[in-house]
Amino acid sequence: MAEDLTARNRARVDALYAAYLAGDMASVIGAMAEDVRWVSGEDTASAPWSGERIGREGVQAYFAALAAECRILDYRIGQIIVDGDWAAVTATVRARFHRSGMEQELDKVDVLRLRDGQVAEFREYYDTSAIAVACAV
Repeated sequence: MAEDLTARNRARVDALYAAYLAGDMASVIGAMAEDVRWVSGEDTASAPWSGERIGREGVQAYFAALAAECRILDYRIGQIIVDGDWAAVTATVRARFHRSGMEQELDKVDVLRLRDGQVAEFREYYDTSAIAVACAV
């Protein structure tokens, strides 16, 4: 039973990241639970998209704030590890920041909890001090 859940959730996570990489934001937002808890970095980080957001509208606000600050130039998935309702995804991201023109590459880890096939919790971990420098200009 747990193996079936893990396999189903692995397929859901694969589809979620494939949609994101394809720019299919409607599918990304549709994969979120209505009450999803979305956390990026730290509340004190100097990035407009950082902090906690609740609900699909909060996730949309996160992506709007991210797009207002930078353009993602490359997003490479490293590993996807799934166990039951939990998943961890490693990635390397390269972005160009609008105000500074600075390009930056950083590693990140996403931790997701799924509920009934939808993302109920999402938390991303990355070097917030490096992001603060790129956003400070």
